[in-house]
Amino acid sequence: TAAPWSVFPGVINYLGNDTYTETIINRPKHSLNLFANYSKQFGDHQFAATVGFNQETTGYKRIGGTHTNLLSEDLNDFALGTGQMQLLGNANTWALRGYFGRLNYNYKGKYLLEVNGRYDGTSKFPSSQRYGFFPSFSGGWRISEESFMANLKPVLNEAKFRVSYGALGNAQEAAEYGYIQLLNAGLSNYITNGTKTQYLSAPTPISADLTWERTNTLNFGTDLEFFRTRLSVSADYFIRNTLDMLIPGKTLPAVFGSASPRTNAGDLRNKGWEVSVAWRDQFDLDGKSFGYNIGLGLSDSKAKITRFDNKEMLLSNYYVGQTLGEIWGYKADGFFQSQAEIDNWKVNQDYVDKQRLAAPGDWSKLHPGDLKFVDIGGKDGVPDGKVDAGDNTLMNPGDQVIIGNNRARYTFGFNLGANWQGFDISAFFQGIGRQHWWPGANADKFWGPYSRPYYSFVPKDFEQDIWTPENTDAYYPLLRGYIALNDRGSLNVKSDRYLQDLAYIRLKNLTVGYTVPQAWLKRVKLANARIYVSGENIWTATKLRSKYIDPEQSAQEVNGRSYPISKTFSFGLDLTF
Repeated sequence: TAAPWSVFPGVINYLGNDTYTETIINRPKHSLNLFANYSKQFGDHQFAATVGFNQETTGYKRIGGTHTNLLSEDLNDFALGTGQMQLLGNANTWALRGYFGRLNYNYKGKYLLEVNGRYDGTSKFPSSQRYGFFPSFSGGWRISEESFMANLKPVLNEAKFRVSYGALGNAQEAAEYGYIQLLNAGLSNYITNGTKTQYLSAPTPISADLTWERTNTLNFGTDLEFFRTRLSVSADYFIRNTLDMLIPGKTLPAVFGSASPRTNAGDLRNKGWEVSVAWRDQFDLDGKSFGYNIGLGLSDSKAKITRFDNKEMLLSNYYVGQTLGEIWGYKADGFFQSQAEIDNWKVNQDYVDKQRLAAPGDWSKLHPGDLKFVDIGGKDGVPDGKVDAGDNTLMNPGDQVIIGNNRARYTFGFNLGANWQGFDISAFFQGIGRQHWWPGANADKFWGPYSRPYYSFVPKDFEQDIWTPENTDAYYPLLRGYIALNDRGSLNVKSDRYLQDLAYIRLKNLTVGYTVPQAWLKRVKLANARIYVSGENIWTATKLRSKYIDPEQSAQEVNGRSYPISKTFSFGLDLTF
């Protein structure tokens, strides 16, 4: 039964299930893949070829309805509604068709060549621009197989150099009908003659010349093995140019009344490298063979915008020369510690402290414990007595500077393993060397009462980090509600003081096992038996300030609300009969 409630005298509202809604969703998908392989060897020359065709059709259809004023709240059915009935629905479909081929050539296992080609089309683009050709080429030279390398064989067992250049097409960011202006129909909340009024919204702007986003990658690599393959090294360096990126275009004036449509608006260049090193060996320990292995992988990359229509160089959008992931913000210089310090402060920081100005009475003024921002300089680079964003352009950013970058740098992983007399142990660590993260307005586990002061689940140790006259070295400023949540609150504005570093190292897996000797198994007719204990995500070290936010998960979620990765322990027994 609906529960009555009231805010104003004489005005009674009811809370309960008085509406029946039912929705049916169908996602059909059809795919066809055909291919043929051919291989032939002529002496030392080996050829292989593949040709194929693939087609995919993906659809989505949703239909539903709503009926209000149910005769019974216990028997839910459309027929029991006596009020407004509304039908809902939408549908879309898109298709992909491709032709592909590959040719391989191998001469004596020393010279390797591969040529690929794809001709792909998608319904997401206008009919005149649906298809694109994406070729790729790769070659390898096993220099260790050359006669002049024979003297190095005892040390350098394998040496291979690789080079490749290829193009790939991407249409994932394109909407199903992004090149067609659509009219959205719906029902307004206004009632005319007892029914809600139907409306059609004006179509949003489109880009009529959408086409494939194209990524061209040039890669140089080498694979080396030393000391009877005990030491292996693999290294790659790549330059990746993404052309005609499918992103929203240039910033439009506010009077335009609509956001910029997604179009092939920019180009991006990404340079990076990857290195992996592994060592594997064994020796006698107490008369028994002891084997061990160590492996390390490390990679890094940096991307820059090389084309985008932003002549004003607005910081609110991409601009040419921008390093992808830049975080612009202000520099903070601790807290005001006394009223005398505030009285002598000659810098106006109202622009970055707007939320304080809306506080009642004396709370609209600066207090000891409030965050103090640095006046870096005005348009000419000379301090101008105020902290603001200037024109929010690269030429005049006001007091904003680049305080960090939200892209992961120096991603690494390494593994350790050993075995002896049936016992084995393995461990895998992973992490990143640097990645900055700015807690979003709804990062409640980080901001606590500074975001929403009515929260009752603030961590019990949070209070010790709040500034008070007795706790002037605190991490957080004087407690003010909503300054992390509302626009231009002193904690809603990015600053270097609260910028977080997500760099971490985590023990992702640790496994210890024991394989029962074969002599013991013969009695019970078992071919193999192994018992083990394993742990996942056992230990983490991080620079992240909050222990309630996961560094691995938060890189993808500005508010730190991703479900944390759990520690898992398991015990197992493997038997082979």
